[in-house]
Amino acid sequence: MKFHIIAAKDLKIILRDRNALLMMFLVPMLIISVSGLALGGNYEQNIRISVLVVDLDNDEVSRGLVEFLEEIDILDVDMESNEFAARDRVKNKEYGRLIIIPPGFTESVMMGQDTDLLIIVNPTEESSNTVLQKIVEGYASRISTNVVVVKTVAAYGIPVYTEEQILEIVDTAEEFIQPPPVEVTIESTTSNLVEFTPFTQYVPGFAVMFLMFTTVQIGSISLIKEHEAGTLRRLVTAPISRAEIIGGKIASTFIRGFVQLTVLIYFGHVVFGLDLGSDILALFVLIAAVTMASTGLGLLVAVLVKTADQADSVSLLLVMIMSAVGGSWWPLFIEPQFMQDMAQFTITAWAMEGFYDLLYFDLGLAGILREVGVLVFMMIIFFGIAISRFKFE
Repeated sequence: MKFHIIAAKDLKIILRDRNALLMMFLVPMLIISVSGLALGGNYEQNIRISVLVVDLDNDEVSRGLVEFLEEIDILDVDMESNEFAARDRVKNKEYGRLIIIPPGFTESVMMGQDTDLLIIVNPTEESSNTVLQKIVEGYASRISTNVVVVKTVAAYGIPVYTEEQILEIVDTAEEFIQPPPVEVTIESTTSNLVEFTPFTQYVPGFAVMFLMFTTVQIGSISLIKEHEAGTLRRLVTAPISRAEIIGGKIASTFIRGFVQLTVLIYFGHVVFGLDLGSDILALFVLIAAVTMASTGLGLLVAVLVKTADQADSVSLLLVMIMSAVGGSWWPLFIEPQFMQDMAQFTITAWAMEGFYDLLYFDLGLAGILREVGVLVFMMIIFFGIAISRFKFE
């Protein structure tokens, strides 16, 4: 078989073309970086909740509560010494939430007496109010242990005379509740659910889009230009079969795409810490399947259109539509259901689902067999139609 001669010739031409190399590698890297850094907040859910706090107790437990709130990343905590002024600031919508710690709060907790924390909220900001409520309730649950312990000791008639004794009892109790005696463990049905970052979406998303620019758009245009220049007709007269000629063209496009997609995924891993999963073989299998399917689509476009300009327009339209509908630009699940149904006919949707399974869920080779199978099925259809209609004249 001499198809490797054809493939090697095409690859040498690409390596001499600096503009082509920039489009294959540098431009996608810039787009991935800018998109991930600029739009990362959409996935990190970087919300900020402003809260005003009035500490009328100003003692050990109340100061501990304020410190706890200030350590919560999503909270912007401001202090106000005057309760009435604080209420006015909330009423005037300067703040959406107010926490009032009552006088004697620390003493009540230490002496085992019931007490309360007051939260005043703007009802129009329900989601932020709920978040704050859960945070405060979590801290209140912790310090409620003090109250329960002191009440229990008193109920059994154990004499407690000083504050030091109370603190000693509470400290002893806290040794037994941290960590909790009964612990709840959540285990994912997947082998290893890693952290989802913006780059889990954008690295494979834009990498697949630029792969299709290489294999579908550039691949189809270059083949038609060879038709127009008569290169393919001259090759037919050489001592090489037509199958080897087609195989060489397919091989060169596949190698370009495979290297491009591999480099871009590895770029995301090195620069942005993208988790590649535990099965590198599975990752290469998926990359190969995506590249072969898109290479087949490029060959199909080349045989269905008549000129390079038509190939440019049709392939650009196909790549942009598949990227948008198939989940390259945003997660597929945010699309309307009818678009999710349409996406099942695109290379990008199955490619992105496969990358999610490997890079996020870490399912390994067994977990992507369905996606790889569909991509291979697409490849067979594309190549089957394209080769049956391929003409050297």
